Amino acid sequence: MKNKRFGELISVALGFTLIFVLLLVERIGILYTSASNEDVLLMDDRIVHDKETRKGKECLVIWDDANPASQKAIKIYDQVLTDMRVPHDNVNLVENEEKIQTLLKGYSKVVLAISDLESLDTQIIELADWVGEGGRLLFGLPPYKTTNFNYVSGKIGVISASEEYAKVDDFASKEGYMLGAARTYPIIDGYESALSVVLDSDAKLYASTGDGRVPLVWSREYQKGKFVVCNFGYAEKAYRGIYASAFSLLDDIFIYPVINASTFYIDDFPSPVPAGNGEYVKRDYNMGIADFYSRVWWPDMLNLGRKHDIQYTGLIIETYQDTTEGELKANESTSNYYYYGNMLLNQGGELGYHGYNHQPLCLPNFTYKQELGYKTWADYETMNESIRELIRFSSSIFPNQDMSVYVPPSDVLSDEGRSMLGIDFPQVKCIASIYLEGQDEYVQEFEVSEDGIVETPRIVSGGILDDYMRITAFAELNLHFVSSHFMHPDDLLDEDRGADLGWAVLKENLDDYMGWVDEAAVKIRHVTGSGMAGAVQRYVNLVPDYQVEDKSISLNSEGLIDSAYYLIRANEGQLDEAYGGELYKLNDTLYLLKTQSEKVTIIRSGD
Repeated sequence: MKNKRFGELISVALGFTLIFVLLLVERIGILYTSASNEDVLLMDDRIVHDKETRKGKECLVIWDDANPASQKAIKIYDQVLTDMRVPHDNVNLVENEEKIQTLLKGYSKVVLAISDLESLDTQIIELADWVGEGGRLLFGLPPYKTTNFNYVSGKIGVISASEEYAKVDDFASKEGYMLGAARTYPIIDGYESALSVVLDSDAKLYASTGDGRVPLVWSREYQKGKFVVCNFGYAEKAYRGIYASAFSLLDDIFIYPVINASTFYIDDFPSPVPAGNGEYVKRDYNMGIADFYSRVWWPDMLNLGRKHDIQYTGLIIETYQDTTEGELKANESTSNYYYYGNMLLNQGGELGYHGYNHQPLCLPNFTYKQELGYKTWADYETMNESIRELIRFSSSIFPNQDMSVYVPPSDVLSDEGRSMLGIDFPQVKCIASIYLEGQDEYVQEFEVSEDGIVETPRIVSGGILDDYMRITAFAELNLHFVSSHFMHPDDLLDEDRGADLGWAVLKENLDDYMGWVDEAAVKIRHVTGSGMAGAVQRYVNLVPDYQVEDKSISLNSEGLIDSAYYLIRANEGQLDEAYGGELYKLNDTLYLLKTQSEKVTIIRSGD
């Protein structure tokens, strides 16, 4: 009997020991999951191309330096065509002395990034004749109703046009045109910016205002050629995907490389947890900030991550002391870092660097254009030491983590700070700042810099997710096939970031946004910050070339490292299968192609 009881005690002890070991394993982070091979960051020397194109002349972009709208439009189209790998030349009408007929030689497509067609004078006739002979032309901006417009209006499908512009305060894609077409996207501060027109029955409408009254994107066959009109006057970076999608309508088949990645960053996490109460946290949950973070917010975030297959990237802050000179004291309180950091890692996430404190890497010669309450570092040496201390601190807690992502505090980073990261800190392989223009922010494109650091801008943020953020996310999904979001734990403490709405509302907004990404981009890859950087490296290095035949498409991918992704617009016919790649149909006309082979053959059908 004693032996039996002893055996039972041993079993119980072993059970508790097993539970303890499992908890310990989770605590210290042994269960970390690693990125797939196609997500990992590459060595700098693997990147030998920079958004290059193999083809010669293909597209001519005509713009007018005397027109402010055209000045903005040329920046949009130049970057869009570069990212889509369309070989193009830009011609400024103010400086150009050649005739249109001479300019057009060798080009198959033209983008008119101008509003005033009178600047073409009588050459509008030669341009229309060129389209009739087989050319493809995109009106890249809403044209003014002038004599030259009246000459081409019937050719582009316009029956009648009002003298006054129509107000555009939202954007609705027809189903089967753009990804995310199930929703109408409001435009903040909409104004009279589009031609108010009636189209003929031969015009094919792709997008309009939500009420359907104002056509925003349409195409019209003209003799042997084709016109596309982008009647959308907001030439801003936030709407690039709308212009890119309009351009993709010119050809029967259009193929362009994409990044295919979705990320979610949590800035200031882990970091020292604020003491005391937050007004709205106390109002809604009757608990202090620390308890709310651990008992409500973080469990909810983990559940959202599991529901939407998101692996968070947390960005470490060591201290909130605003010391920027003298000795930088180490933070000796690390329990919150172990607790939150290892839970994030065990759900497949990763950690990166945000700052020793929340002071941007700026020296005394930097002048803030807006009052953010930030200091500058006393000198280069102290600024440098702040990053060294952050790396030491982070590595001491998470010794098995290979941290490579840096996010500037409040997305502010001076030229000196940026240069310092590239020269002195090889640990920093990618910077995730901001996509849209700001006053002090370090604004980025998706690219690899000369020093090898990968630029991976974040697109939207927070839990409010207002209309501007929604349409920006929609546009980027249709250009780079990318979703990139960030938030802070203390969003729940700041009215400007929605604290007064309450966490329940903000959580619902996040759930809705994450669900929108799932629905609009069913094949998008959910990656961490370094995974996004690896995807950008592969995207930048691609040099695509393709030939379209009646029954097939031959695609060659120079610069392919291990895998590549393309969006394919099939304006005519269907795509049946791909030899050398995997083909996924996203909507009636858009396909996603994944390939690990330099040569792919895609079979077309006319149905």
